Amino acid sequence: MPALGSLPPPSKEEHERARIWAASALAALAVIMLMLLIGSPPPEEADLMPPPLRVERLVSFKADTSACRAALAGAGFETERLPDLQEGRCGYQNAVRLTQSTFAYSGPVAVSCAAAAALTLWERDVVAPAAARHLGQAVTRIELAGAAYQCRPIAGRGDGRMSEHAFANAVDIGGFQLADGTVLTVEHGWRGSARERVFLRAVRDGACGRFTGVLSPDYNRAHRDHFHLDMGRDEICR
Repeated sequence: MPALGSLPPPSKEEHERARIWAASALAALAVIMLMLLIGSPPPEEADLMPPPLRVERLVSFKADTSACRAALAGAGFETERLPDLQEGRCGYQNAVRLTQSTFAYSGPVAVSCAAAAALTLWERDVVAPAAARHLGQAVTRIELAGAAYQCRPIAGRGDGRMSEHAFANAVDIGGFQLADGTVLTVEHGWRGSARERVFLRAVRDGACGRFTGVLSPDYNRAHRDHFHLDMGRDEICR
C-alpha cells in the first residue's frame, strides 16, 4: 500500500465524474431554490393573503368577523356587512348578508359571519356532493323556512330561553329545489323514498360537522319540517 504522501493523482475519468457530480448537485440546488421562491410569496404579500376557509377555523370566525369575511371572499363567496341592531333581548353585531354562494336561496340569508361561513362550507362540501350521489342531480336552490333573524324564544321549549335566531346566528332550511324543478322538502322527504331519506340524513349529518347546533325532525315536532342550523354555544346534533 502506498504512503499517504505518495497517492497517485486522480485519473481523467475520476476528474470527469467529480465535475459531473458537482454540476448535478448545483443544478438540483438551483431547482429547489426556484421552487421555494415561486411557492412562497414575499412576507408583505403573505400578510395580505386571506385566511383559508376551513372547518377548523369556524370557531375562531365567531370572534373575528374581518378574517371570516376575508376567508369567504378568498373562497369565492360574497357578503355584505349589515348595520348592527339592538332590539330588547335580541339583536346582532357584525352580521352579514350572503350575496354570492354555491346555491341560490328562496330569500335573503342575513346571519353572523361564522354562520355564513359554516353554511357555505355545508353547501359546497356536503349538499352538492350528496345530491349528486344520492339523487343523481344537482341542487339549484335552497328553500328557507323563515327568516334567519327572528326575535323569539326557542321553539318547543317553553322556558323563555332565546333562540339563536334572536341573534342572527341560525338559519332554518325547509327544502331543496333540484335541477328537474322538483322541490324536496324536509317534512315530506324525511319519510319519503329511500333516496330522499338517505340524502336528507346525509346533509343533516354533514351539517353536524360544521354547525354547533343541528336540529332535524328527529329532535322534536317543532322541527318536523326543517333543519335548524346554528353557531351557538351548545353542541347538539339531532
